[in-house]
Amino acid sequence: MFGLSRSTPVLVLLTLALWTLPRLCLGQAAPSNTPQGEAEPTATEENEAAADVGPVTVTASRTRKPAFKVARSVEVITEKQIGRKAPKGIPDMLDEIPGVHVQKTNAGAGSPIIRGLAGPENLILVDGVRFNNSTFRTGPNQYLAMIDPWALGRLEVLRGPGSVMYGSDAMGGVINAISRSPRDLKDRMFGGSGRLLFASGYLGGGGTGQADFHKGAFRAYGGGTYLRYGEVRAGGGEKQPISDFSLASARLRTAYELSGKWSLSQGAFLTSVRDAGRAEKLYKGDYRFYDNDDLLAYVQATREGTGLLRRVELNASYHWTNDVVRRLGCDTGDILNTAGACLAGDQAVLQRKRHFADSVHTPGYFATWETRFWNSRGRVLLGSEGYFDFVTSSAREAKKDEQWHWKNKVRGNFSNDSRYASLGIFLLGDLDLLRASSHSVNLSGGVRGSYFSAAAPDVPVLGDVDYSHAGVVGTAGLKYQFEKTVNVYADFSQGFRAPNLQETTVLADTGDFFEIPNDSLSPQRSNTLEVGTKLRTRYVRLAAAGFATWLDQIMARELVPQGEWTALGLSQDIVGDTEVARRVNAESGLYKGVEGSLLLGPFRGVTAWANGAWVQGDITRKDGSDEPARRGPPLLGAGGIRWEKSKYRLYAELYVRWALAQDRLSPEDEQDIRICEDPDNPGSLLADCQGTPGWYTLNLRAGYAPKKWLNFDLNLENLTDVHYRLHGSGIDSPGFNLLLSVAVIH
Repeated sequence: MFGLSRSTPVLVLLTLALWTLPRLCLGQAAPSNTPQGEAEPTATEENEAAADVGPVTVTASRTRKPAFKVARSVEVITEKQIGRKAPKGIPDMLDEIPGVHVQKTNAGAGSPIIRGLAGPENLILVDGVRFNNSTFRTGPNQYLAMIDPWALGRLEVLRGPGSVMYGSDAMGGVINAISRSPRDLKDRMFGGSGRLLFASGYLGGGGTGQADFHKGAFRAYGGGTYLRYGEVRAGGGEKQPISDFSLASARLRTAYELSGKWSLSQGAFLTSVRDAGRAEKLYKGDYRFYDNDDLLAYVQATREGTGLLRRVELNASYHWTNDVVRRLGCDTGDILNTAGACLAGDQAVLQRKRHFADSVHTPGYFATWETRFWNSRGRVLLGSEGYFDFVTSSAREAKKDEQWHWKNKVRGNFSNDSRYASLGIFLLGDLDLLRASSHSVNLSGGVRGSYFSAAAPDVPVLGDVDYSHAGVVGTAGLKYQFEKTVNVYADFSQGFRAPNLQETTVLADTGDFFEIPNDSLSPQRSNTLEVGTKLRTRYVRLAAAGFATWLDQIMARELVPQGEWTALGLSQDIVGDTEVARRVNAESGLYKGVEGSLLLGPFRGVTAWANGAWVQGDITRKDGSDEPARRGPPLLGAGGIRWEKSKYRLYAELYVRWALAQDRLSPEDEQDIRICEDPDNPGSLLADCQGTPGWYTLNLRAGYAPKKWLNFDLNLENLTDVHYRLHGSGIDSPGFNLLLSVAVIH
């Protein structure tokens, strides 16, 4: 089995060599205006699209290909679908995708669990640029909600490992947020669009808009979004405390056709989320607010051609994240009666204030070179990428008995001037072994070499930290396709996740535990076997897949006895009443599951659809015992009936979302207040926790465009006002929720 092991940084030299390789082969090529993830279609691909082979994806193979032809499980959410769903964030766009469970610790967040894997075990991209960094919190986190959904042209979700293509973290899946390209305004120089939004279940809304410019070979747009949501109203009318938040964003995209076959594109996306509260531990006297800022910008040169230089991409990027957490602690003596006063910041019960600020600057690049041969029956993609994190961190604290005098802490969550580097080179290829008039057999494969290094000065307990890892992962697949109707495939892919700074150097209360650092961690690895089929006829669309994922060297928490952590210089005043733990490579596991979707129609404008997914994870502990994996999603799915008449620009859809009860819990789940809180005694755990009850919601959405430039979309979610909670979440989901969206396009 391929794996990662400590090694010398020889891959750094290979990466730099590959970075310069495409420059040695520059020639003439056709213009393109799109970043990685938005390749202009070739003539063959345009013909395929005309033949109705469905949406096109780039995430599953790092090249433009109809999703039906890809030998992987991939989902594409189009700009039209985004408008109809009117989401308050990208996590809300994923709730009808099979194999993806969305966990929400707070309303201003939302973490996808793909095939049972959560947090940094899934990779997020923006226009093909890596979004994850080395300070991402393990487990469910808020980072996906930092991307403005109204900046997107489409969202692609690859289920299953993508580490050969994209590197570390791509174990459960890959989410690629692809921004909208600048519009071709034809004979006009200026254009624009705007949208107003309202959500009753969140008592808020906002708007988004942008202005377009087109002159000759240059196209551009600039715009922004502002959303303000109040406290979530759950089913039955109960409001969820401090679930209000605001989001503001700005965006700029340009595209310019250069001479010859080169084009230049640029993207910049700035997002700020403010006052995203988290209150699942309120009745333990602890609550917090998140303020997040995120800036991602890139410049990309693309060459489109034929032969040896089919496509070349050179991308340079910069990513800045600023993560501020404001934690407040209250007197727990009578917390059941003073919780409201605690949330209001009443000085009578407020005891402690802590502020943590972590900032990460990440310059990066990727370069790819695609060539095709044997009358395009074979394809080879050679690539390299590198991302370099520079971390600053601080913390301060104020206590009531010290008259709220703020004191700067010696260290924040991380050591100042911590650094983390991620480098990789990869080779992907596929070959049509058989290409007959109606049959084809395709063999694909790939390999990646990766190198990671981290350095952090003066880490408590450890001193100066300096570690590195290098290794190789691979993938191979076989696909049989009959015309444009049947696709049967088998795929073997390896995934890995290198230990990041959060796991190796953090010394802080991270939620359920007070964690101490461990720089001896090794990368986590996985092997996934997936078999699936896709069927596409005039009236039937079917996709089904089964998979098994074997994990090794899982980075799990290990409890540290009090005698050991006191010997390290920690005190009860620092730790509080939270258990102390460190990360260790102590577990292996097996995740298995099936997922599928079916669409029938359209029959006179009527289409029926349904999807569902089941996954089960089992973990083998260091002592050989077996137990359920943490945060295992329940059996869940969705289905509905849609009527649409394009002639009248009118549609209506009645659909159901559902999940069965999840009572298969790990020991950590049974100690998680988000899953096993006693409703009659808030802040306490149930003695015999039965997990999360099943639920279903009945929903309706409809839309009408009285003019080509005017569009109305209406969503009526949870029509029966059901009270329910997504498994593992820290708040209840909205009850009846009216979503109204009005769009104007010029």
